[in-house]
Amino acid sequence: MPTQLGITSYFSHAKEAVYKAFSTAENLQKWWGPAGFTMEVKTFEFYPEGIVHFVLKDNDGNGMWAKWIIKEIKEPSKLQFVNSFSNEAGETVKAPEVPFGTDWPLEMIVDLEFYEEDDKTRIDLVSFPHNASDACRQVFSDNIGNMEKGFGGTFDQLEKYLSTT
Repeated sequence: MPTQLGITSYFSHAKEAVYKAFSTAENLQKWWGPAGFTMEVKTFEFYPEGIVHFVLKDNDGNGMWAKWIIKEIKEPSKLQFVNSFSNEAGETVKAPEVPFGTDWPLEMIVDLEFYEEDDKTRIDLVSFPHNASDACRQVFSDNIGNMEKGFGGTFDQLEKYLSTT
């Protein structure tokens, strides 16, 4: 059973520009999230132990709240945060049962590392359950393929956004 999600993506833009897309609310909300969703940032505290609190809205206006607690920043090379679902008040809550199920991990570590490689920027993303039960780790493992698709779509949106800046 794989215990973590690992994705490598390449972008045809400078490392500083790719990193900057993560480091301001104005940039992040122009591309973050699955295709077909828009992001609205409520809180953006981009420093260790700071909170990024946001809602992702589908085309019908239905919202899914989430937050990051920033753990580590090494500009422009690394960003690590604890990712979780939240309510509108910013409190950590269980993921929506549909489509995530009852045992989705309450918190996940997301580690992003940025590298220059052959005139491109490479992002290595690693994510894994944090403070999770065996059942939660199993559900996470069972859904790695879905997460790969989701992050693939999100990173496609990042590439499109970078091409317009």
